[in-house]
Amino acid sequence: MDFLKEGLLRVDPGLLLWTVITFLVMMGILWKVAWRPIVDAMDARAEKVRFEIDNAERTRQEAEKLLAQHKAMMDNSRNEAAQIIAKGREEAERMKNEIVEKASAESRTIADRAKKEIELAKDKAIIDIKTEVVVLSTEIASKIINKNIKAEDQKALVEEALNKMGTVQ
Repeated sequence: MDFLKEGLLRVDPGLLLWTVITFLVMMGILWKVAWRPIVDAMDARAEKVRFEIDNAERTRQEAEKLLAQHKAMMDNSRNEAAQIIAKGREEAERMKNEIVEKASAESRTIADRAKKEIELAKDKAIIDIKTEVVVLSTEIASKIINKNIKAEDQKALVEEALNKMGTVQ
């Protein structure tokens, strides 16, 4: 144990007292000079982190609101598109019905016109036949007159021809 009395591990009470005093003075100076700025810097850093977290939370909430608005707008757009498509279909159906109705009316008009034309052609044919009958009757009558038929026979032939023309009508 001689080595405790000599060398580096020897305890000197005066040196120990001054070492403790120096340590306490240095701790006081460090407390005043270094510790306060370090603590303030750490507090500032903690405050900055809290602010960033709050800011990130606000940003997240705003993003969620925007996402909800975007979804609502998309749903609204889908609904509007569906309504536009439905209106387009209704309009197409209405136009189809109008076209079919116009075509049907036009076909009825054409059919009516054709019937009138047929009726007119029929009437004209009857008139032509009557004219031909009259011409033939006149020719027959002139031939009969030329052969000297009696007046009574001639009258009977004319009445018979006129009666036949009346039945042709």
